[in-house]
Amino acid sequence: MSTTTHSTRLAEVLKPSRAVPILLILFVFSLVLDNGFKFMSPALAESLNLPVNTVSLQATLAGILIGIGAVVYAALADSISIRKLIIFAIILMTIGSIVGFVFQTNFWLILVGRLLQSAGLAAAETLYVIYVTKHFRGDEQKKYLGFSAAAFQLSLLIGAVGSGFIATYIGWAAFFLVALLALLAIPVVLRTVPADATGDSRVDVFGLFLISVFATGLILFMQNFNGWYLLPVVAGLVLFIWHIRTHDNAVITSAFFANAQYSMMIIVVFVTYSVQLGYTFMFSFLISDIYGYNLGEISLLLVPGYVAAVIVGSFTGKIAKYLSSKQAITTALIVIIVALLIPALFVGQWIGIFVISMMLFGMGFALMYGPLVSTAISRVPVENSGIAIGFYNLTINIAVPVGIAYTAALMKLKPELLGGIAGAGEASSYGSVLLILTGVAALGLVLYRVFIMVIERSHKQGVVQE
Repeated sequence: MSTTTHSTRLAEVLKPSRAVPILLILFVFSLVLDNGFKFMSPALAESLNLPVNTVSLQATLAGILIGIGAVVYAALADSISIRKLIIFAIILMTIGSIVGFVFQTNFWLILVGRLLQSAGLAAAETLYVIYVTKHFRGDEQKKYLGFSAAAFQLSLLIGAVGSGFIATYIGWAAFFLVALLALLAIPVVLRTVPADATGDSRVDVFGLFLISVFATGLILFMQNFNGWYLLPVVAGLVLFIWHIRTHDNAVITSAFFANAQYSMMIIVVFVTYSVQLGYTFMFSFLISDIYGYNLGEISLLLVPGYVAAVIVGSFTGKIAKYLSSKQAITTALIVIIVALLIPALFVGQWIGIFVISMMLFGMGFALMYGPLVSTAISRVPVENSGIAIGFYNLTINIAVPVGIAYTAALMKLKPELLGGIAGAGEASSYGSVLLILTGVAALGLVLYRVFIMVIERSHKQGVVQE
């Protein structure tokens, strides 16, 4: 009787669904921390008396590390149990947070702390998705993966509001201490996450190093447009192309880029997602400088936008019944363009314009995510879909910090493109930066429509219009 009871309880503990809540909580928690630090950049700039493009390094370089880390954790998960990787990531995140808090008066040590912290944060999203795809199938898998899409938007909301209030009423450095709460998850992880591991792992260290050289050089170039930084950009790109053409164990093979549909959509992803956090990064500076709001008040202005994005993200499945992938992506990109163009022309006027702008902006990206992923991988062989999605997400994680970098550089340059249409001084400068971001989003739309036209001509059955 007791043996049977013990076996039943053991089976309960090892049920895959028991680990989902804690993994999802860590997923949200990690994204909250990362997005929170991106949002509170103005507080760091003011506290340390540093220019915005310097402070942006704690967001941009951390973003690159999260993208690289996600690929590394995905590879290690083949031979090391997810339980061990999660615990290691929590410890690394904690060490980085302590370093950042202790040395809060030295930006470069803060940056070290953020990078260590980000190396831990990178585990959450990747390992959650790997766990779900490994342990669940069919509708149950779709359900748990759907949770991650909604959780992403929720984390943006909590990160912006939470960090805004902490920076305003407690002090920005206190946000480092929030990360220590992750230590409470370790006992739950040990109880609920299975200690399973299968196969051997291969981490293409050299390939990932070349990607990081390319991305870091690109970001540093956009900090002050110093031509010397283009040397590692070109060298990293050339060596990476050589590497994937000559090594079978590369992080991604040249065969992926022979797939025209995947390659074209990767370009669209890079261009479009560079705008996403570029605008969010600038938003807090703009509202503070033009309207005089503090970070706590600014964070509340973002709430309707994130709520709208969560709602749209939750209904993308139903929307797909009425809009094809091409129609949904085109609509989403148009909404994003409008979301940037309207505030560009009305900086300094009614603050509600920016609330509406952020609602449209979030809804556009939420509507675009699913159909764009589906379009990119629709002609990728099933056995290669995992690495294809991994490189897709890596592209986003490089595009986001690049977008923050060029937005910060533009803010420093203070361009004047509108000839007084958006007011004078700072209002005109911010309006001009928004207009440039609008142009980047419009480029994404043009590229997408041109690429889709090329793809449709080469595939008579129109595979992208599922």
